[in-house]
Amino acid sequence: MLKTDAHLHVELAGLDADQLIRYMDQRQIDQCWLLTWEEQDAPIRQLYQNLPPEEVFEAYEKHPDRIIPFYAPDPSTRNLEKTVARHMEKGMKGCGELKVTRRWEDRQMGTYLQTMDQFDLPVLFHMERPRRHYVPRHTGFMEKVLDVLLNGALNGLAKHYLLRFSRQTSILKDHIEDHMKYFPGYLYDFAGLEKRLRQFPELNFIGHGPHFWNHISDDPPQILVHDKGSIDHFGVIDRLLSSYPNMYCDISGKSGFNALSRDQEKARVFLEKHHRKILYGTDNTGLDYDALIDSFHLPEEKLRNIYYLNAGRLVND
Repeated sequence: MLKTDAHLHVELAGLDADQLIRYMDQRQIDQCWLLTWEEQDAPIRQLYQNLPPEEVFEAYEKHPDRIIPFYAPDPSTRNLEKTVARHMEKGMKGCGELKVTRRWEDRQMGTYLQTMDQFDLPVLFHMERPRRHYVPRHTGFMEKVLDVLLNGALNGLAKHYLLRFSRQTSILKDHIEDHMKYFPGYLYDFAGLEKRLRQFPELNFIGHGPHFWNHISDDPPQILVHDKGSIDHFGVIDRLLSSYPNMYCDISGKSGFNALSRDQEKARVFLEKHHRKILYGTDNTGLDYDALIDSFHLPEEKLRNIYYLNAGRLVND
């Protein structure tokens, strides 16, 4: 069966253009959407890796039969229309990955989405909730350990218990507080997203990221980065996918993989229900998405939609 990976990056996880093709060959991926990451004023530099459009289009020139180039300019880009038009001349097929510390309701986001709507470009975006992030100031051993423990170890549990311990004992309390910086989140407001879905009914939105996929359940976690356990009732993303023809999602990253592997029965229902809205993707993780999807034993028609037809419709219709 054909496969289109709707979420890959070049120069991420050590993959240059040729290594990217080998990655795709090893996983029998026929084509990929190759995405950028651009934010001009990232509030915490340690959380940001610039993935510029130049490398995407260089890879596309080398492998035009395998790569579908995307580019998400920063929303504050001057002469945005000209920038998009120039890259469309180079072969740009979509806007992604839009991963910026903004809210959907920001005024500049309205102008941005209007531009993508004007050029008929699907928008693939990342959602992540606000939090306090530990920012090391040097490369000492303790800083490295605290960086790991406070910024994601054990799926967020290490941060929760270490902060509680430091508050109760005052051990490292002042040091940790002095190194914490507020991270404002990536496009995390679902109410704002829904308003934009209504405002731009012809513009296709493709959701992704931990905050997005945690809301496969109506009881998202307060501590964990990626929610675990059974899903009693579906959450807001199920409603948005059902209610808005222009709402889609990709299953890439640890977040998508975890959301579909935490509750086999509910995940099968979700895939069956939204098979025309879900896109296969890996996000350079190397996780075995194929085995996961195949474990649900979906009808071939629905598998084709997820593996490649939905992606093809979004960039070719």
